[in-house]
Amino acid sequence: MSDLYGIGPASAARLLADVGDIHRFRDRNRFAFWNDTAPLDASSGQQQRHRLSRAGNRKINRVLHTMAIVALRNPSAGRTYYDRRKARARPRWKRCGH
Repeated sequence: MSDLYGIGPASAARLLADVGDIHRFRDRNRFAFWNDTAPLDASSGQQQRHRLSRAGNRKINRVLHTMAIVALRNPSAGRTYYDRRKARARPRWKRCGH
C-alpha cells in the first residue's frame, strides 16, 4: 500500500484490517457502498439530488477522505485528474439552465 499517495502506516493498517480481501466485493460500486462513498438517490419529483449514505464503514470513509485531501494539496496523479475534470466542467451559472 505504500504506492497509494497520502496514506501513512496507520491508515494502511486500518485499510488492511477492515477491508481484508478486496475481492470479496463484487465490483467497485459495492465497495463504494460499503465505505460510504456511493451516492444515494434523494430525488423528489422533478428535483434530482444525491446524498451520501451514513450506514457504511465510517473509519474507511475517513481514511479515503484524508487520502483525497492530501492528494489534492500536493502535486500528484489525483491533483492532475481533479484539475483536468475541473477544466472540463461547465460554469455554475450554465448548469442551472439559465
